[in-house]
Amino acid sequence: MFSLEKEEIRKAVVILREGGVVVFPTETAYGIAADATNSRAVEKVMAIKGRATGKAPPLIVADLKMAEKYALLSPIFDQLISSFWPGPLTIISPIRKESTLSPLVVQDNTIAIRVSSHPIAHALSQALNVPIVATSANLAGKPECYDLTSVKKQFKTQKLQPDFYIDCGVLKKRLSSTIVAEKNGCIVVLRKGDIEITPRLHDFMTP
Repeated sequence: MFSLEKEEIRKAVVILREGGVVVFPTETAYGIAADATNSRAVEKVMAIKGRATGKAPPLIVADLKMAEKYALLSPIFDQLISSFWPGPLTIISPIRKESTLSPLVVQDNTIAIRVSSHPIAHALSQALNVPIVATSANLAGKPECYDLTSVKKQFKTQKLQPDFYIDCGVLKKRLSSTIVAEKNGCIVVLRKGDIEITPRLHDFMTP
């Protein structure tokens, strides 16, 4: 999809490991990444966005194996995962007790997690070998950004700034990821997004 030097990915990963913040492309819009196990890095993301720390940001993982390391994924999601991962489908799931994730990415003992279909988003999480914060790269309450000029314009008055930008040009405008959760043994769509889910009840009932 995009041509990007491996050296640029490596530089971004070094910055993430050091607690820095990176603006990067996803399959929906530009996102802002940090090591999800590093609370100071997560705090910096929230400060740049002007977002309350009580609202946990979503995460991107490299693959299903990494997702299962941090989240207790219910079998009820198996069909959706098989159909839409990698892709813009975020699953709200209980966090594993042994998780090393920052408490700032946890809300009500759950995390919001997805496997991205964008090669750069995937590469960052895979190389870092832990989940990355993947909230949209815009001020809280402002429109999502599909190019870096828009991102920098929104963040220009913020005291804290991202440490690195990965420029993939203008992204195609798409809806945000669809967010789903489990409630009373059924799948509930919490946010309608790029993936349309109209499940039949019996398809997603827990065994």
